[in-house]
Amino acid sequence: MNGTKKTVYLMRGLPGCGKSHRARRLAGQDGIVLETDLYFYTQVGDDPASYDYSSEKLPLARQWNFDRFRNAISHGVSPIVVDRGNGLNSETRKYAAHAVEQQYAVELAEPDSAWWCELRVLLKYKSHVDSKLFDAWALKLAESTSQTHRVPYANIRRWIDRWHIDLTVDRILGCRS
Repeated sequence: MNGTKKTVYLMRGLPGCGKSHRARRLAGQDGIVLETDLYFYTQVGDDPASYDYSSEKLPLARQWNFDRFRNAISHGVSPIVVDRGNGLNSETRKYAAHAVEQQYAVELAEPDSAWWCELRVLLKYKSHVDSKLFDAWALKLAESTSQTHRVPYANIRRWIDRWHIDLTVDRILGCRS
């Protein structure tokens, strides 16, 4: 590793809004994208083109991805892009804390798709937005993921309700939930 800054990007955003596309651009040719969903393609089932999700295996998938993260850090890979929702929770804190302990800069990153830009404005002012608009967005995003990650409407709607527009890495690091 040359003397450049080592960086971990924590992707934030809702399903179907372009996190993975932005993650690949941030990683570039030298970095790596780590996503828990990859487990359900590569570690479950016989067809790597098939998304074989199992809620019972989600804890294993999360640990598998974190182990890959620790391995990438131990090898000095940069940038590392953690492609998940990355909200205010203990799992996100685990990624951020490990990166900081290993002298990595941690930055939050979001999609830059037109969908996300529009939805992000609504999320910023969600206390002033009719909840029916968020219902429609959750339905649209659930439908857009129906052929890939199959994220249910109810999950997306819950994530919209819990979205923190002003989330910072420092706030994540202080998270004890």
